[in-house]
Amino acid sequence: MDYAKGARLAFLLAAPLLFAGSVVAQEVGYNDLTELGANPLKHSKFSPDSSCEGEGGGLGSGISCPPKTYPFEFALMSVEGSELAIDGEVNVALRLSNIGRESALVPWWTDPEQIELPDNNGRFEFSQIDLRADISQEGGRSAYISIPVHLYGAKKVPGSFQEIRPGDYVEIRVKLVLDSKNEELHFRSLKTGPAKLSFTWTEWDSRVVYERCSIQTRHSRIRQLTSDATDMSIAGGSVSE
Repeated sequence: MDYAKGARLAFLLAAPLLFAGSVVAQEVGYNDLTELGANPLKHSKFSPDSSCEGEGGGLGSGISCPPKTYPFEFALMSVEGSELAIDGEVNVALRLSNIGRESALVPWWTDPEQIELPDNNGRFEFSQIDLRADISQEGGRSAYISIPVHLYGAKKVPGSFQEIRPGDYVEIRVKLVLDSKNEELHFRSLKTGPAKLSFTWTEWDSRVVYERCSIQTRHSRIRQLTSDATDMSIAGGSVSE
């Protein structure tokens, strides 16, 4: 009798761990950015005083060293095809997973107009996600291509962040364009042949103040993650300096 009670008690104590280990990860958000154009925050709500001779501004930045990654893991899930032609494009699927123990929030909106909400003192704060493709080849050839669509969120704007609970993930679909006229590609030339492709996710916290004649901004990088690289091929000639 005592043995049976002990066995039952042991099962009850172990059961939560067993069930927790069997929880299946779920996709809690999907954002398709492939059909969207560049969406920088344009400070369209800034109105300088009529006495101002010209618009001025100041920029500050802060970078945590090293930037945080926890509680996320960033992965390149798929590329539509194994070849990227110069002056061509491919769609890429990316995944951000919460591998921590607590829920976390990430910026999720694509309309900066809904984030630019200065208060009576001309101040507002927001978070922004930048995505960048990194292409490398043997011989030190490389290219860094910024995805022109950003994700935004603000604590004062309900719904602008996506919650990701432990074990869950979101997926983002982006369009990668290998534009030979893009100045970023002229740093080191790419040539036809094998290459490695990875992506970097960078999260910024920003503070903006609209003053009488100027815009003061400060950006702090708070998180940066890089995916593993996948094999691909560059086709269609070369991009040279």
